[in-house]
Amino acid sequence: MNYALEVENLNFAYRKQLVLKDISFFIEKGQFISIIGPNGSGKSTLLKNLSNLYNPESGFIKVYGKDIKKYRTKELAKNISLVPQDTTISYDFTVFDIVMMGRFPYLDRFKKENEKDFKIVAEALKKTNTFHLRNRNINEISGGERQRVIIARALAQESEIIFLDEPTSHLDINHQIDLLNLLKQLNEEKGTTIILVIHDINLACRYSDKIILMDKGEIVSKGTPIEVITRKNIEKAYGLNVIVEENPYTDSLYIVPLSLNNSIDQNKKRNKKIHVIAGGGTSGEILSKLEEKGYDVSVGVVNVGDSDWQLAKKLSLDVVDERPFSAISEKSFKENMEAIGKSDVVILSSIPYGEGNLKNLEAAYNGLKMGKKVYLVNKYTKYDKFDYTEGEGLKILESMKKDGLIIINSIDQFTKEG
Repeated sequence: MNYALEVENLNFAYRKQLVLKDISFFIEKGQFISIIGPNGSGKSTLLKNLSNLYNPESGFIKVYGKDIKKYRTKELAKNISLVPQDTTISYDFTVFDIVMMGRFPYLDRFKKENEKDFKIVAEALKKTNTFHLRNRNINEISGGERQRVIIARALAQESEIIFLDEPTSHLDINHQIDLLNLLKQLNEEKGTTIILVIHDINLACRYSDKIILMDKGEIVSKGTPIEVITRKNIEKAYGLNVIVEENPYTDSLYIVPLSLNNSIDQNKKRNKKIHVIAGGGTSGEILSKLEEKGYDVSVGVVNVGDSDWQLAKKLSLDVVDERPFSAISEKSFKENMEAIGKSDVVILSSIPYGEGNLKNLEAAYNGLKMGKKVYLVNKYTKYDKFDYTEGEGLKILESMKKDGLIIINSIDQFTKEG
C-alpha cells in the first residue's frame, strides 16, 4: 500500500501534560482528509506534529515510508507544506514575495528564481484569487486575503502533501467554497494529498474521503464520513444532540443540531419512556421536542419510507414498522402492543385514521385499558378530519375520552406538565 503518511502510537505533551494520546492512523496517497473535533481536542497540535514542527514524546511519523526526522529540510519541504492557523507576518514583504518563498526548496544556494518559478507563483496567485494583490504589502491586506496568500505560497511549493490548519476560519462563505473546490481540484487532478483541520462538519463531509474525529487528545473515530459522522460519535465528542441527514444537492451527509446534552433533564431521560403513535409526517415536532427533552422514545406503527419513519430513524429511535403502503398486520400490531407495554406514556399525533392504520388507534385504547397515560396532541378544532372509517375511529376516540384520554393542544403542553 502506497501510504503518504503513517502515524503510530504518537504521544505529545505540553509541560509534561499529555495532549495527544496514542494516536495511530495512516493516509493513502491522494486522499482528502479532514480532522475535526471540539476546541482543545488536539487537532492543531496533531497537525504541527505531522508537519515536523513539534517533537512527540513517543511514537513515530513516516512520510512515504521514511521517518520524518530523517528528511533534510528542503527534501521534506518538497513533500509537505503547511498553511498555519495564524497567518500573521511580522515583516514587510509584498504578496508576490511571500508566495515566491514557496519556491525555496527548489533553489540552490545563491541561485535566483527563474522564469519557471515566476510562472508557478503567478498561477498560484491566480488560483487563489490574489493575483490583483501581488504588489501590495502583506500587512496592508485583510486577514481573509492574507489567508489566501499563504495558501498560494503552499501551492507554489508544489509539495505532494498539504497540511492546512483551519484554512476557512477567516474566509467568507464564497471564499470557503472557492478554496475547498480548489483543494479538491488539486486532490483529484494532481493527486495532492490534502489534510486539513476544519470546524465545519458539514463542509468536512462534503469534501473529504476520510474524516478523523478527535476529542481530548484521542481519536474518537476515523473512516469515511458515513462511518464517522453518526449521532453517537457527535454526541460523544461535542456533547451535541443532532440529526444526521443526506444533502440531496451535494450527495453528502450534513448534521442538524438539536440541543446540547447538558440542557437535557437527565431524570426524565432515565425515568420516562414514551411511545408515539403517528404517521404521515404528523409527529415531526413531537419527536424532535421529546428527543430534545431527553425522553426515551419509541415509535409505531409507521410504514417504511413514511416521513415520520425517516425522522425516527435519523433520531435512532426504536421503530415498529410496516411495509410501504400496507395496512398494519397482526405481527406489527403485536409488536406495537409490546412497545406500549414497555412505555410509561403513549402519545397520539393528529393523524387521520382509515382502514389501513385503525389498529394504531385500537392499540392506543388497549394501552389506556392497561393503565397507561395516553395523550392526543389534537391540532383540529373538530374531529371530522380524524376519521375515514365511517365512524369507527370516532367511536373508539369517544370511548377513549370517557376512559381517561388526555387531549392537549401541543407537545409543549406535555413537556411542561409531564
